[in-house]
Formats: sequence, structure tokens, C-alpha cells
Amino acid sequence: MTIRNRGTALGALLLIGGLGLCVALVSQPNAAVAQPPDAVKTKPALTTDLGLVPGNAAGFVHVEVAKVWKNDAMKPMRKLLEKAGPKAFEALATNYKPAPASLDRVTVVMMPMKKVSDLPDFVTILAFNEPFVADEVRAMYLPKAEEKKEGLKSYYTDPAQGLSVHFVDDKTLVVGDAETLPAFLKISGTRTGPLGDAIVANIGKPMIACVNLKQFPMLSELEANLPPEIKPLLKSERITLAADMDKQVTFHVNVSFANESEAKTGDNAMHKAADMARVELNRAREQFEKALFDKKPRDQKVNELALAVMSLGGLAAINTLDELLAELPLTREGADITGQFTLPEWATQYVGSLLASAGVALPALQRARGSAAQMQSANNLKQIALAMHNYMDAHDSFPPAAICDKKGKKLLSWRVAILPYIEQDNLYRQFKLDEPWDSDHNKKWSAVMVKTFMDPRLPNKTGNTHYKVFVGKEAAFDWLKSARIQDITDGTSNTIMVVAAGDAVPWAKPDDFEYDPNKPLPDLTKPFPQLIAAFCDGSVRTLNPQMKDFEKIVKILIGKADGIVTPDF
Repeated sequence: MTIRNRGTALGALLLIGGLGLCVALVSQPNAAVAQPPDAVKTKPALTTDLGLVPGNAAGFVHVEVAKVWKNDAMKPMRKLLEKAGPKAFEALATNYKPAPASLDRVTVVMMPMKKVSDLPDFVTILAFNEPFVADEVRAMYLPKAEEKKEGLKSYYTDPAQGLSVHFVDDKTLVVGDAETLPAFLKISGTRTGPLGDAIVANIGKPMIACVNLKQFPMLSELEANLPPEIKPLLKSERITLAADMDKQVTFHVNVSFANESEAKTGDNAMHKAADMARVELNRAREQFEKALFDKKPRDQKVNELALAVMSLGGLAAINTLDELLAELPLTREGADITGQFTLPEWATQYVGSLLASAGVALPALQRARGSAAQMQSANNLKQIALAMHNYMDAHDSFPPAAICDKKGKKLLSWRVAILPYIEQDNLYRQFKLDEPWDSDHNKKWSAVMVKTFMDPRLPNKTGNTHYKVFVGKEAAFDWLKSARIQDITDGTSNTIMVVAAGDAVPWAKPDDFEYDPNKPLPDLTKPFPQLIAAFCDGSVRTLNPQMKDFEKIVKILIGKADGIVTPDF
């Protein structure tokens, strides 16, 4: 199989769960999971994937997608998807490795967070019921990956894609980003911690979700905004939700506290929270009842029929939820509060679809987070471009590529010059502008991490940046001279200002891309699969390195006054 877009290809690896479900429908269209009699039911053994979940992680979601989709409740959905035809599924089965039909389970692990400002990091564990060849999978999705080690465990990482993979065995693999995967490998398999007990207690259930509240530092901020009577809920250590699927779906809830005393207080807080929720439900009920009861038949209008029907459904839902909250199905046992509730038969199919969809959607967290990071990087470039224009308003020109001394020696980067225009004026004032970036005085300020200069697609903790300008006679920047708008005769919308590419450099250091139109460009495909660029008009656009004549087009865009018509890209 030829893969033209490696990022999309690895996305396919993460979403292979979806393909697995589809192909499984064709290979076993009418299969149903046999439910053994109670007398012969035994506790399943701990699977390899669940055994990898660290006991002290922030949380995890585990879905046995194959089991859910083969359940009797999913028969109507299987019949529907069979309409795609065998050839459609066979094409998917032959174009991807591991074999999509062999996907069995998907587990997403949320890593511990140390600071309130931290975003959650995830790894995805994919487990298959048939063996695959690791080298074939790696060659297909990570052809340029480098092998690295975390302790005795090997993993493969491709900086251009920002993702890494670890092959646990010939049926299990773990996918994460270049920083999160090795961090996961350090702690994977450790049973000590709140999640370990939750896993053992729920092995074999088609869905398990567990949150370790002690690993969420932002709860301290949330506590300040909660009513006092429900604050004890934040004292819980672990919340687990698991599901059983037979003819009906049964959810099992467990809220674990440090001791019996805190559990008792937490139990009271849950009932208080239920009472508060019922008050809010009653307010919504009043609105629906008003839409239904406040008008006489002769006052009703045809266009209000839809609202009346919606109000009828809304009342039914509210009254059902109110009944549940009025008699919470919870029992306190020692330091745990447990409960279970069974959905009516008509809801089983919908919940089954939801669980299977979750198995498909959970791996997409990796890709979604990558997309969010790319959007944030583009926003950083937008802020940099705006700062450049604000600098120009104050000085009648863009900053030179470097702050230099009287002899022309480069001392500090243009990034230092724009600090006052990205709300970092206090930091700017700390620098001695007549000393190098790494002088005894300046080096401590150069080590400060400036968020606007940090590309979130490849986080680092060393004060480095990937945002650079091109410096040269025909580029928009010169080491010594300041460029003016009138110098950019090709048009500001056709001239690149700043890009995110290349090796990371200290942000205060005058280290950028030297540009000579007669020489090859530096490798702009590293470390990111897409080249994001801010243009001199302040716009931000993405260039695909896979497009035809990529280097030729970029050179035209770098030149500020070459007179060459800018092609479409």
C-alpha cells in the first residue's frame, strides 16, 4: 500500500479500531457472545493491555469493542453495516496492518498531571486477537522512525509525525507522542495505586472507566467554587464506572474514599448534590409544563406544535431522571460507596452503540490533541506576526533579525525585540541589549520559557523555540537592516515572515535560517509534518511538504522582491 500522507497513515493506525469493528461484522455477522450460566461463570484473567495500566495514572477507559459488537443487542446495527458489502470490508482488511478484523480491545490511559496548568497526556493501547508482524506495522506507518530505549523497553519514534509506538508483543501495541510514551513505559505495569484495585474488580466487563482524583491538581481550584455541602465529594480517591451487557445493560458505580468516615460524609454530600440537581430539574420541568399547559386550545398555533412535542419528551426525560435522583441506588460499605442500575431493554441497543463508538473514538484523542496543538502553534505565529506589526508601528519598520553591537556582532534575537508586544515587557527590561544572549547577566533571562515562542506540537522544557525567520538579501529579514513594508514589493500576502520548522534553538539566541536562493533550502519537513507559516500581512497558512514543487514554491514565497508571480498552493 502506498501512503502519501504519513500523518494520515498513523491516524489510520490509531483509528484502526473502527475498521476492526466494521470488518468483524462481515466476518461474523450473526455472532453473539455466549453468556454462560451463573454456575459456571469464572473471573477472567488479567489481560496484557489492562496489565499495562499504571495503578497511579490519572485515569483510563477500557472498551472491549469486539465483545460489544458481537452482543445480541447490536444485531440491528450489524445488519445495517453489512449493507456496505463484503468487497468494501475486504478492501479495508487488505490495506491495513494489523488486520482490522482482529482488533479486540482499546484502552486509553490518562497520565498523571503535576500542575494545574498541565493538559492531560494520553497513550492508547490496542489489543488484537490475532498476531501481527511488528516490522510490517512499523514500515507501513512509521517508515522513518528511530528506535529508542526506555530502560529495557524499545519504542519507535518519528518526530515529523510527533508520535511513537511500542510493541508489547505480537498482539499488543501502545501509541503515544514522543514525550508521553517513554513516560508511560517508565510506570506501565505498576499495580500499586487506586486504579489497580478497580481493574481487578472489573476484569471481563465490556467497559471500564476509572478516574484517580488525586492526580487532578485543578480540583483545588474547583473546590473554591463548589457549595460547601458537596465539597466532601472531592475527598474521594477513585471513581469507577463499569458496564455489563447481557439482554440489558447494567452500570456499576464505585466511589472510593480514604476511610469510612470520609465515605460517610461523601455519601451525605451525594444525596445533597442529588437534591440540588432535583431543584434544577424542577425549574426545567416548569418551563416544559408552561409550554404545554398555559394555553387554551383555541390559542394554540400550528408552528408551536413542534415545541409542544419537544416539551412532552423533555417532561418524560426529566421525570425519569428525577425518579432516579429521588432514590439513589447507592450503598455505603466501609470506605466505598457502590451502586448499580439496569437500563430498560429498549435502551440497551443505544447504549451498546455508544460503547462501541467509544471504542472507535477513544484513540482519536491522540489525533484530536495533535490537531489542537497545531491550531495553538498557528495562533502563536499569529501573535508573533501581530507583534511584528506593532513593532513596525512604533519604529516604522520590522525588527532586524538580530540585535547587534556597533561592530555588527549578533547579540540577541528578533524574538527579544518583540517581547514588549507579546505582553512580556517586564522580561524585555531585564535584558542588557549590549550583551550576548548567553552572557552572565542575560543567560538566566534567556532560559525563561515564553509561551508564545513554544510550539505545543513538540513541547520542551529548555526555553527553546522552532519559530524562525529567513535571513538573506532577498528574504524579508537581514541581520542588521530593518525591513519596511515598501521593501516588500511582491506583496505582504505573498511573502513569508516566520515559520515553525527545523531544530529547536534558544529563543533569545540570534539563530535563524540563512537564505540563499541559489542554494537548497534547509529541511523544513522537520520536526513537523506540515509547515505552518506567518506571512507579512499577518495571515497564517499551512503548506504541505508533499505538494508538487514544494521547495520552488517556498523559495518564491521567501523572496520579498523577486517579481515572480506567486503560484497557487
